[in-house]
Amino acid sequence: MRVTARGWVVLAAIAGSLAMSWQYGPRALNAIVAPLVIVLAASFLITFRRDRPTVRRQPVDDGFVGETREIAFVIETESDIPATVRDGIGTGLTPAATDEMDELSTHAILDGETHVRYEIDLTGRGERTVGPVSITVSDIFGLFARRYEYDERSQITVYPAVYSLDGELGHQLQTIADATARRSREEFDHLREYRRGDSLRDVHWKAAAKQPEDDLVVTEYAADEGLGSITVAAECLSGREDDLASAVASVVTSIHEANIRVGLLVDGTERQPDTGLDHYYDLLGVLAALEPRAGTATLTEQERADADVCVVAGTSGTTVTIGEGHAAHGERALKFEFDRLRNEGDADRTSSRGRGRERGNGHGHGHGHGHGHGNGHERDQELRRDRQGQATNGPHSHDDGAGAGTGEGTGVLP
Repeated sequence: MRVTARGWVVLAAIAGSLAMSWQYGPRALNAIVAPLVIVLAASFLITFRRDRPTVRRQPVDDGFVGETREIAFVIETESDIPATVRDGIGTGLTPAATDEMDELSTHAILDGETHVRYEIDLTGRGERTVGPVSITVSDIFGLFARRYEYDERSQITVYPAVYSLDGELGHQLQTIADATARRSREEFDHLREYRRGDSLRDVHWKAAAKQPEDDLVVTEYAADEGLGSITVAAECLSGREDDLASAVASVVTSIHEANIRVGLLVDGTERQPDTGLDHYYDLLGVLAALEPRAGTATLTEQERADADVCVVAGTSGTTVTIGEGHAAHGERALKFEFDRLRNEGDADRTSSRGRGRERGNGHGHGHGHGHGHGNGHERDQELRRDRQGQATNGPHSHDDGAGAGTGEGTGVLP
């Protein structure tokens, strides 16, 4: 707990009055000193006996570079308390519609249950943090202040920007995806009973007609690890990690939306080909975690040969090569300049603004800036929002104070 600037003025007034009473007599100054002492003592007791507020953070969905997220938390108190509320903003995040800063603050009257909300822009990929919250409470006269800090933070994984792959590159990726899908359905393994969720496309109607009770049977295909999948390998020089991550994420997204098993090899981290929402976001998480200005491990000749798609970010730009591993067998590898394709797609990316996605905390703010891949991610986010855990606060307080905040409000950070 600390004395505020206003409290120091009162103390100075009391000290001055006592000094004057020593010289001129106390009787004329009693009317000034006594009330100030009473107010000062009362303010101290009120501030000292304040109950610690409770803070409950709302979960925040992960997102892509260029999107906006709403940060929300609830402050619970047993009575009305004047307070200054602050929340820390980590690197790679920027408060929406304000200058870049490392914390936001507001003055508010905490009245039982106060909802605090503000928006942030996701500006840099990686594991990002919002928090911690600190609350500075004071008495009604503003003479003393006490600060409480809360260790709880909101973790946000910011995925690389994803661009729509139109034109020749998108066409070639769709071609190999179609070829992979056909190849994966040509390796017959056995028949089994129909289970709920099986595709009707896999029903073997001739065999089903021979079943005694007209039970359906489906075709099971060979589960060869190398069958029906596409592997993406990537490398980059120091300082080109963001370009590489964005290019690989765009390629992976295109393959994922074609429902093809996709694997990834980058910077010594390997993910085996698979499908599904969890696997897709796992791949994006690997790309989000690439260390900035560290470069990546160089691909070996064998790794290049085994990959179906190679992405390289070097001094001359970012290139996507399809079929490099098959060039040794006389087939022609196809190479594309991703930087040029990305610049051509800027207009498409801008037109995708306003595609809101529902958040795990129930508030639907957001922009699809940088993501021209349709509604696939909207459906993905709806599935993922139920997997976001509710955050709780651990107690941790400091009695030292904090400076005055900015942005008068009623519980809404500017």
